[in-house]
Amino acid sequence: MGYLIGAGVLGILGLILWLVKNKKAGKSASLELMDTTRINDIIENHSEMSASMGDGSFSLQVEVKGKAYSETPIESELSKEEVVYFKSEVVHEYEKLETRKTKEGTEKRWVKHQDTVSENLRWAAGFGVKDDTGFIEVYANKSKFHTEKLYSNFEKGDPNTDSGGGLNLKIKGFSIGIGGGSKNKGIRTIGYRYTETGIRTGTQLYVVGDANDREGSLRISNPKDKADQFIVSVKSKEEFIGNIGSTVKGLTIGAIVSWVGAAACIVMGIINL
Repeated sequence: MGYLIGAGVLGILGLILWLVKNKKAGKSASLELMDTTRINDIIENHSEMSASMGDGSFSLQVEVKGKAYSETPIESELSKEEVVYFKSEVVHEYEKLETRKTKEGTEKRWVKHQDTVSENLRWAAGFGVKDDTGFIEVYANKSKFHTEKLYSNFEKGDPNTDSGGGLNLKIKGFSIGIGGGSKNKGIRTIGYRYTETGIRTGTQLYVVGDANDREGSLRISNPKDKADQFIVSVKSKEEFIGNIGSTVKGLTIGAIVSWVGAAACIVMGIINL
């Protein structure tokens, strides 16, 4: 009975992996069939439709390629670069003395943990994409979003220096206060990891989404039809499709391995009847 149950679990797992693989492959195929649209052509199509049907009626699934742009770019928090978007994060890595049950009773052990102590993200107003023909705003909320690494640093902490007064960490003008008293609470600091991702002004972007004027002005945003894709990525179209292809290959192998395992379980179940 155990072999048959195992066969059923592996068979279902294989089916799930296969269905996900088919969905990913379908998305890859639809992207390969899309042609890049010049931004000026989108603007002209919008003007013509607005003139004949009124505002709020325009909707077109498009693929555009161009540079990240905003008339009012912002400065990233850690790297101090000019960007249209950034997300900075400070993570406290530490060990905590924990009591765990064993066969002999209980034992105390230092266990690694991490907590995000600060997180901040910002968008530049009027962010969008600019090609050789024009500019179109992009509202990237709910998109499949890929950014670039702006900053990464790890500051090692000395667990013996933690005090009840707490810590005040500063790096590149970024300051964060950490509550104290950890030394007396069975906690010792390993260090603090600072990371920042974002999109630099002028970075080449690959964008797929719905060009529309539902909110009054023309912009690319999340499509109403869930079958349509919404992508804002620093990766090129070729890189993006290549990554999907690698995922499809992995899912295919996983499904086949699951089904082979299911077949083996069935055979073992029959032998042991």
